[in-house]
Amino acid sequence: RPYRVFGERLGTVLLRVPDALVRDDAALDRVLRAWPADVPLTFEFQHPSWDDDWVHQRLGAAGAALCVTDLPTLDEPPLIRLTGPFLYLRLRRDDYGPADLEAWAARIEPFRSAGQDVYCFFKHDPVGHAAELAGELLVLLGDRPAPVPG
Repeated sequence: RPYRVFGERLGTVLLRVPDALVRDDAALDRVLRAWPADVPLTFEFQHPSWDDDWVHQRLGAAGAALCVTDLPTLDEPPLIRLTGPFLYLRLRRDDYGPADLEAWAARIEPFRSAGQDVYCFFKHDPVGHAAELAGELLVLLGDRPAPVPG
């Protein structure tokens, strides 16, 4: 598999299942059986039919993570379900204010305290605001942001 060239630098591979694809248990099982155990895998399901305990249990049994996606269309932040050995978050709103970042830091911290790695991605933008938000979240979590080259 070409992903192996990344070695230890590979955090996970994200498989985004489009919203047009409704839940298909047999297809999910085929992917999970075929996926190499040494390549971490994360699923982002966009159709609501995938939001089911059986799907979450199946991911957990295979060691695959469930992507938690915060969308601007949601009234409340999404429920966090840990199915794999790490937490994977996609924060897709255009902006997050200080209170929003504090709330996300409070939600992330228990996972970090339990020893899980957390992958958290903000929506990309043309001016680098996502990087600023990531730095602010790192500060709230007690980490220093990575130095910016330049």
